[in-house]
Amino acid sequence: MMTSLLPVLSVSGLLLLGFAVGKILPPSVLRQMLKPLSAVVLLLLFLMGAEFGGIFTDKALGADVVKRALLLSSLITAFTAALLYRKGGRAAPSGSFWPPFFGCLKAVAAFAAGVAAYRLLPHGTLEGVIGSTQVLYLLIFLVGTDLVHVCLGGLNRRVFLLPLFAAAATAAAGLAFSLLTPYSFGQSLMLSAGFGWFSLSGPMVGELVSAEMGATALMTDFFREMFSIVFLYFFGKTQPAAAIGLSGAAAMDSALPFVKENCEPEYVKYAIVSGFILTLAAPVLISALAALLY
Repeated sequence: MMTSLLPVLSVSGLLLLGFAVGKILPPSVLRQMLKPLSAVVLLLLFLMGAEFGGIFTDKALGADVVKRALLLSSLITAFTAALLYRKGGRAAPSGSFWPPFFGCLKAVAAFAAGVAAYRLLPHGTLEGVIGSTQVLYLLIFLVGTDLVHVCLGGLNRRVFLLPLFAAAATAAAGLAFSLLTPYSFGQSLMLSAGFGWFSLSGPMVGELVSAEMGATALMTDFFREMFSIVFLYFFGKTQPAAAIGLSGAAAMDSALPFVKENCEPEYVKYAIVSGFILTLAAPVLISALAALLY
């Protein structure tokens, strides 16, 4: 349990360190430092594609695992969007389709390029050069420096309700999934209890239950994060609560740069609080469900 909470401490520490540095640096220097933020995001997606390339080509996982993970993550996306839909939300500005479309296209292309690199380059070419974890931590630090421009005060009830609604939507999706597949409701809950934290859910479920369940949990959370990135690009301005809720636990780390880029500044604090709460909840729920079911 303590090992699973180390990423929470790391991310929190990097955000605080970045915030402290942002307070010290002159505004002109800070602007220059934040210029490559979008490029670093694309690098992260490329490295994620390279690291997950094996999953997309590993026949041992089986097509059924990928199909079921896609189904569950799609249900989570639909239920989260429906439950957190904000009627009368901020209207998208005229001509606003193309910027998010091209932004999303670049993100998908970067990830696809990473998968292609895994397939085409000699095995191990990218290993030891730079990993997605290092790039992610750099991004978190940079986002922390930019938090000096964000008002993090005035946390209200809506901020803390967001992760509760996100968890409820995930549970509803699990119920629907259990009606459509051989998995029980409890198993479906466990497969989705990572809330997008695939680096935790896959290994943890795999160790506590089985390799197949672990692979399904990992792929479910992986697809959830990919869907959340697409959702953020297209609906971050108009439906920020749904976009952040779909990001789940990743809202405070890997999805945070996308929240910063595609949502209004006031929603950064929503992402940090929601992601933090769901990150703490994920290992507890997975452990509890595994103990109850197995």
